[in-house]
This record gives sequence, structure tokens and C-alpha cells, in this order.
Amino acid sequence: MYNPLFWIEWLDRLNRVLTSARQDVAVLKRAVSPRSLEAIKRSKRQLSALMNDLRLLDRDVLATGTAQNGADELQRVLDRTVAQLGILAAIPVATAPGTLDRLLAASDSALRDSCYEAVMLLEPSRRRA
Repeated sequence: MYNPLFWIEWLDRLNRVLTSARQDVAVLKRAVSPRSLEAIKRSKRQLSALMNDLRLLDRDVLATGTAQNGADELQRVLDRTVAQLGILAAIPVATAPGTLDRLLAASDSALRDSCYEAVMLLEPSRRRA
């Protein structure tokens, strides 16, 4: 398990990846291209790596009870976000606009949920340190 300082670094990386992924989804809303789909795949890979690291972080840094549940909830939401980005990354370039709009909205919603759960985990009442 990683020590408590790794939480700070991990949360910073998570914030950067989520922000970048939301920007990639915004670019995809304007124009679907192989390059924009590759950016979504990259975000999916980065989030997958962060999820693996989350399993290794020392949860004793978090206050017992609600924060432990918050870390589990963040893990669950990140799982859903990675799955949603995987669906989005697999769409053909010539996808119907209505279908694409629904996928983009679902992906953006999943990313927002991930951001929210990360913020909730950082509440002072949820930290021990």
C-alpha cells in the first residue's frame, strides 16, 4: 500500500485526467474524427490505471465509515466512467447524430459524477490527516 502522501498525488492526477477527458468529449461533440476518438481511448486507459492505483492506496488515511464508503463509491463511479468511455471510443466515425449525442451526454455525465465523488472524498470531515 502507498503512504498517505500518495493520495494527494493520486487525486491531482485524477483531476487532470477527468478534466482532460471532459475536454476530449467536448471536442468530440464538435467533430468526430479518428484523432478525437483516440483521445477518448487515451483517457480511458489513464482512468483504468488510476483505478488500479486506487486499490493500492492506504485507506486508513480516510476517516472510518463514510470516507471508506466514499472511496468505494468513487471506485464504482470510475468503473462506470471507464465503461462509458469504452463505449464512446468504439463508435464508428459515421455514427448517427442522435446516437452520438446520447453517448456523449452519458459520457459527460459519468465524468461529472466521477468529479463529484472525488470532491466528496476530499471533504475535511472525511479525512483523518
